[in-house]
Amino acid sequence: MKYERLRIGSLVFLSALMAMTALAESPSTDAEAAGGPPGADADYRIGVADVLKVVVWGEPQLSLSVAVRPDGKVTVPLVNDVAVAGRTPEEVRGILTEALRAFVRDPNVTVIVEQINSFRVYFLGEVKSQGPLQFYRPVRILQAISSAGGLTEFSKKSITLLREENGQEKRYEIDYKRLLAGDRSQENIHLRPGDTLLVR
Repeated sequence: MKYERLRIGSLVFLSALMAMTALAESPSTDAEAAGGPPGADADYRIGVADVLKVVVWGEPQLSLSVAVRPDGKVTVPLVNDVAVAGRTPEEVRGILTEALRAFVRDPNVTVIVEQINSFRVYFLGEVKSQGPLQFYRPVRILQAISSAGGLTEFSKKSITLLREENGQEKRYEIDYKRLLAGDRSQENIHLRPGDTLLVR
C-alpha cells in the first residue's frame, strides 16, 4: 500500500512537471495559434521623423535632441552617423555606449523617444475616414478604427491587416464582430507603423 501511494505521488509530480515544461515552451498567443497576427514588440521601434533625446551623463557637450533623417540615421558627436530606424531605444543605447567607449571612460548613455512622428496607420474600405492617420503613441486595432470614425453602415465587419514583415507583405484576417465580443481567438493587438487596415 505504501509503495502504491509512492508510485501515484511520483506520477502526479511527473505529470505536473511535464505540463509546466510545455507551457514554458509555448509562448504563442491564442491569436497566433489560430493563424492571427503576432502581437507588437514590447518595446517601441524608432522610425523616420521621430525625435530622440540622447543624454551622456557627465558629458553635456555630447547630449542632444535629434530627428531621425529619411535615411533612418542620426548624427551624434564623435560617433557620426548611426542607423536607428527599426531599432528600439535600448538597442540604440547599446550601440552608442560601445561607440563612445573610444572617447569616454565608462559612458552612461540614455536614449529617449521625445516625439513619435513616424506612427502612421492606413485605412481603406468601409471606414468613415480613409487614408493615413498619424498616431503619437502605440494603438490597438479597436482604438485605431475608432480614430478613423468607425465602420460605415455598409461594412460586413471583416478586416484584413496588411503588414510588412522581413520585406514581404503579410495578410491577417480579423473578424470584427468576434473581436468586439471578446472572442479569445481575435486579439486586439497593437498596430505597428505602416500597417494598413482594409475594411470590408
